Amino acid sequence: MEKKFWRFFSSFWGVLYFIIAAISFFSETPYEYILGPLGTVYIASLGIFVGSKEFDRWHNKHSGKRRGEMFVVAFSLLMLAFFVSSFVTKGEYQITPDVTAVYIAVLSVFLIGQKSKELYGTRNKDQSHLL
Repeated sequence: MEKKFWRFFSSFWGVLYFIIAAISFFSETPYEYILGPLGTVYIASLGIFVGSKEFDRWHNKHSGKRRGEMFVVAFSLLMLAFFVSSFVTKGEYQITPDVTAVYIAVLSVFLIGQKSKELYGTRNKDQSHLL
């Protein structure tokens, strides 16, 4: 139950963040005042979810389902759309530092999870001959 809760919780905040970031980017009155706190909640919930998932993996309680790539791809496409729009409009639309920071944090959490998974696989392969 706990892992499902954190998956839902981080997904909820992630989707909400994407929506508010897109609305803010294309709005005449950006919602920058909410992007920082919302991004902080999203990154915190994502970190808790990924951390608990990796903890479970290292204690042999994790199934190998992978959904994190979807959020990374979605966020990357969103950032690409922001960059292209900003370029085409010659800066009429601008990417806020908060959105860039949250994107970097999402990539970091994802890569740490990937590295943990890789190390776990290497460790198990190295120890399989001992069994």
